[in-house]
Amino acid sequence: MERTETILVSDLQAGDMTALAILVDQYQHLVYRLAMQITKNLDDANDVLQDTFLKVYDSIHSFRQDSAFETWLYRIVVNLSIDAVNRRSRRRESLFSTVGETAIQQEIDPRQDPTREAEKKELQEWVTQAVNSLSLNHRTVVILHELQGLSHPQIADILGCSEGTVRSRLHYARKKLRILLRPYTGVACHPGTAKSLLKGE
Repeated sequence: MERTETILVSDLQAGDMTALAILVDQYQHLVYRLAMQITKNLDDANDVLQDTFLKVYDSIHSFRQDSAFETWLYRIVVNLSIDAVNRRSRRRESLFSTVGETAIQQEIDPRQDPTREAEKKELQEWVTQAVNSLSLNHRTVVILHELQGLSHPQIADILGCSEGTVRSRLHYARKKLRILLRPYTGVACHPGTAKSLLKGE
C-alpha cells in the first residue's frame, strides 16, 4: 500500500529510514532544480541537494505538520541556497547553470523553422541573463512565483516575510525585467512572456 506524505513524515519522525528514502526519491529533482535556479552554480546546487535532506532528517521532529511538508522543504532549500550564494558573493564564477539547466532547455522540432527556433533560443538566453542579473531577493521571488508557481502567501511563509514584501519584490523584479529585455525584444516584455520563455514554452 502506497504511503501518503503525511504517513511518510510520521514514519520518518518515528525513525523509519525507508520513509526518508521515499521522500528523497519524490523531491530530489525539485530540490536540485530550485537550488540551481537560485545559486546558478552546479557545485552549490549539489551541496544544497545533499544538505537539504540531511536537514530534513535532523529537523523532522520540529515539523509539526501544521503546514504542507513541501512548503517546509522549500524553506529549507531556499535558505540553504541563499547561504551558498552569500558564501560565494566575492567569487564570480561563470558556469553554464544560469537560471537552471532544466528551466530553459527544450528539444527543437526539426519540422519547425530553424531560424525562428534560433531566435527563440537567443531570446530565452537573454531572459535567463536578465533574471540572473536581479538581486538575490528579487531573483528568488521570481523563481518561486513564476517558475515554481507558488502563491504570494506560500512565498511569504517560505521566506519569512509579509505578503506585501513578496508583492513589492515581485513588482520591482518584473519592472526591471521589462527594462532589461526591451532592447532585445523591441517591446516591453510582459511577465507572462518571460515566464513562458524561461520554461521553454
